[in-house]
Amino acid sequence: MMKFDHLNIPVSHLERSRDWYISTLGLRVEFEVPDRRTVALQDGEGFAIFLQEKPSGVEPNGIALWFQVDDTDATHVA
Repeated sequence: MMKFDHLNIPVSHLERSRDWYISTLGLRVEFEVPDRRTVALQDGEGFAIFLQEKPSGVEPNGIALWFQVDDTDATHVA
């Protein structure tokens, strides 16, 4: 079985982005890492979205999506 596990999204304003995902999508805060300007939001089905603030002027390097599988080696071979 394979399913989405978590997604990392760079944002320009952490608090505003966190509030939007909570109020608009109904996600809840799982945990926050203030010194890394990161918050993990949970959807209730086990999928997490990590929002990470990037400093102004720093070019974000895109998003990252993680998958969860039962057997990594077997999935890689297939």
